[in-house]
Amino acid sequence: MNLLLIAVAILLFFGLIVFILLFGESPRLRNGIVGKANRALTVYIPRWIIGTLKKILGPKNWNRLSHLWHYCFESRNPFLQIFFMILTSGSIYLFLKYGLPHIPGIYLHSTHLIIIPSQIVSLYLSYYMACTVDPGTITADNVQQYLDHFKYDGLLYQPKQCSTCRLEKPARSKHCSMCKACIGRLDHHCFWINRCVGVNNHRFFFIFLFTLVQFCAYGAYLCFQIYRGMIIEWGLDAAYVIDKKTGQHSPITFRKAFLHVLQKDRIIGAIGILATVVSLVVFLFFLYQLYLAGRGITTNEAFKWELIEDSIDRGELWLEEEKTATNDKDKVKKRMDGSKKRQRKVESLEELDNIYDEGFYRNLYNVFFPPRMKKAA
Repeated sequence: MNLLLIAVAILLFFGLIVFILLFGESPRLRNGIVGKANRALTVYIPRWIIGTLKKILGPKNWNRLSHLWHYCFESRNPFLQIFFMILTSGSIYLFLKYGLPHIPGIYLHSTHLIIIPSQIVSLYLSYYMACTVDPGTITADNVQQYLDHFKYDGLLYQPKQCSTCRLEKPARSKHCSMCKACIGRLDHHCFWINRCVGVNNHRFFFIFLFTLVQFCAYGAYLCFQIYRGMIIEWGLDAAYVIDKKTGQHSPITFRKAFLHVLQKDRIIGAIGILATVVSLVVFLFFLYQLYLAGRGITTNEAFKWELIEDSIDRGELWLEEEKTATNDKDKVKKRMDGSKKRQRKVESLEELDNIYDEGFYRNLYNVFFPPRMKKAA
């Protein structure tokens, strides 16, 4: 039981660290304890470590370490892909070696012998697609297609040139310093697939997340049912304990029987615990991604909208009305001077429209059936 608590505590700790790193810079959280923890992890502690290492290692060794750090954490590399493959393949191997002999069992039908291989193949295939499909790299050959399809909203996106690529930046695109390219409708850069998630591979990223969730949930279910079968096979369902004081016999609870099996067969238990935690964490992330996609917002744009909401709270966002020959058009901009002529302060985020939100189902359709663009050479 102590081992289980330690494992859960470690996983929760790392989950908290990931949450702080991902959301600590959010305008809603950066002024609170999460923001302070984020600055401690990303600014103060690294600054102290760097200063200490410079004194210990000297200039030459420090430069070597800096190059290694840049490759590992500031450029594309396959480390997390290798880690994922080792962790996944190792867990599958251990399950096939120690868990498969229990199938079929008391609670598991022989049809699982057909389902298990199909699950393994689907996981590897979905991961391969997520890792290899181009995310929507913008080049001189296809930039006009992106400009024609993705219109500027005058709020999140304005016409401008990418200072790195020297190309016109289409709306909803962003330059990725890791991939060293502008990506169409960029959602985020994912280190687990070693590339960006963009307009062209967002669907495969969703498929991979869904496959991973149900794969791990299925694995946890198998481990649980194997343990249930062991309880019957070992006769623990009929076992009892004797009270030393009264001599009274009482049957042991399912919980105690389960923990006894866990102590005796820790490999299947460890696989089940890992599968349960991964399925829950990835499922929550999957729901968050689905929620954003259904609202017509990317992860990158969600952060931009939080910045806009922060500007509204500080009273810095104004609505300027410009009359044209054909219609009245609203422009939203930050007030740069003291003039209030023809301007109205934006009081709520509800006053602003997201022109990329076409309704929940249509938004999801656009993700899973993206426009066909000329692929990068």
